[in-house]
This record gives sequence, C-alpha cells and structure tokens, in this order.
Amino acid sequence: MSPFVEIRLIALREVGKSIRSVKGIILGVLTLIGAFAASLLCVYVEGKQRATAGVDSTEAFTAFKHSIIANGTGNDALANTLASTPTSLLIFLQITIWLAPLLVALLGFDLISAEFQHRSVRYWTVRSRRSSYFIGKYLGLFGLVASVTLLLNVLAGIVVLAKGYAGIGDLVTWGTQFWLVTLPITMVWAAIAAFISSRFKTPILALLTTFGVFFVLWLLGIGGLVARFAMSTAGDIPTMSWYEYLYPNNYDQMLLSHEPTKVAMAIGILVGFSAVMSAAGSFLFARRDV
Repeated sequence: MSPFVEIRLIALREVGKSIRSVKGIILGVLTLIGAFAASLLCVYVEGKQRATAGVDSTEAFTAFKHSIIANGTGNDALANTLASTPTSLLIFLQITIWLAPLLVALLGFDLISAEFQHRSVRYWTVRSRRSSYFIGKYLGLFGLVASVTLLLNVLAGIVVLAKGYAGIGDLVTWGTQFWLVTLPITMVWAAIAAFISSRFKTPILALLTTFGVFFVLWLLGIGGLVARFAMSTAGDIPTMSWYEYLYPNNYDQMLLSHEPTKVAMAIGILVGFSAVMSAAGSFLFARRDV
C-alpha cells in the first residue's frame, strides 16, 4: 500500500475517532459555548469602541482604529491593512490564535501515548509504515483542530453579521483570511503535541509535558511582548527579539502583512518547523519498542 494511502486512512480514522469519543464531544460542546460567549464579547468591545470614538462615519472609525493598532504594534503598514477590518473579527482572531494551543494540547496529548498504554499501536505498526502512522496521526490532529477553528470562525461571523458590524462580503473575505492565518500556526502546535505524545506511554505524563512545553513557549512570547511595549513607551521602534520567533503565535502579524515576502517567510518558517518536528518524531518513533 502506498504511504500516502496509509497516511490518509490513519488521519481520517483519527478525526473520526476523536469526533465520536466522549472526550471529543465534551470538548466540542464546551468549545462552542466558549466561542459563542467570546463572539458576544467581541461585538460588545467593538460597540464600546464605536461609542468611545464618537464618530458616525466609517472613514472616521477606520482612522480611529488605525491609531490604536499603530500604537499597539508599532507597525504602521499593518495598521493600514487591519484598520478596515471588522474589529469583532480581528479580536476573535486573537482569541482563536490563543485558543489553538489549548485545543491542540487537550485533543492531542493522548494521540499516540494512549495507544502505547493500551498497546493498540501494535495493531497499526504491523499493517502500516511507522512513519505513515506518525504522520497520519499528526495530520489527523491538525485536521481536527483546523475544522474546529473553522466552525468557531463561522459562529463568530454569524454573530458579527447579526449585529450589523460586517456585511456578507467582508465576512467572507476577512473571515476566510483570518482562518487561513491560524492554519500554519496550528500546524506547529500539532507537530509539537504529536512529538511529545509519541515519547510517553502514559497519557497524563504526555499531557503535563505538553502543557509545560507550551507554557515555556508562551513565556517567551510574553517576554518579547513586554520588551516591545517598553520600547514603544520609551519612544523607540519596537523590534522582535530572536527568542520570540520560537513562539508560533507571534507570526500572526507577519501572516497578516500586506507584503507577500513577509507572508511567505512566516509560512516557510512555520511549515519548516512543523516538518522538522514531524521528521524527528517519525525517526524516533520508528526506532522505539512498541
């Protein structure tokens, strides 16, 4: 059997198994409830912004948003790009990016470790290549989380549309772009989770390690954010430190850039990091006693 066929079958099985599992159903319900609450919060914040701005025209409100984004990011070009977007969708994008590693950790900590624990991994490793098994499990997790974030974006879009803060055209254009931005970021988180899960035979140890690694990466991102805020306050031009590039969520600004080179660079780095993690995971899993 072709390795591509093996990968496809294992990935589809992983998605189907996760959707049907009790854990998947509970997480799905909680995620939808949380997403609906977050959507209401987003439209509330946009409403407060409009009231604070005290402007009646769309052009004036766009200028108001431009000043906020430019001051917050120190990137005038990015502010030009995002100022015309519905604020509700932009806020929900940040929530989705923040939520992605949490979803990956909860859905993927037992991706392979649980099959080690129950020894069901032996059934698959004699029927498929070990590399196909690992890549299939990883892509299944990525596909599952990507589908969940798509559903969340659709739900948020419906709320924003109902509130009248965006038209259908804006919703399709920006909603699609924002969802696509989350994909390469989610790909990295899923690769890290799959790698960690393949190193443990006990799911709880995989869960704790996954949260630990994700927390360290988050600290790197927060540390850089604080440093850039200090630069901005001091009147300097905020620049990213080298360690910030280790935090996948920090690539959102590059992915939203109007410059194709920056977008391509961000995608290349994220896909490359995912490929390295997947290759390392496949290599070590192929030599592990199951």
